[in-house]
Amino acid sequence: MARTQSRCGALTEKGTRCRRLAMVGASRCDLHRGEWSSYTIEKRKEAERKAKARKRRK
Repeated sequence: MARTQSRCGALTEKGTRCRRLAMVGASRCDLHRGEWSSYTIEKRKEAERKAKARKRRK
């Protein structure tokens, strides 16, 4: 029987990809999913920095 549940794939601190199984119905594991996770917070801050830099260039 083939495994159909995907892997998380979020970028880790080591620069590799997370190999944990993603939560059912989600694209990330419990460590990398949700507004509260450090992964999501860092990604949001990075997007905000890029948006701020684009706004300054205009």
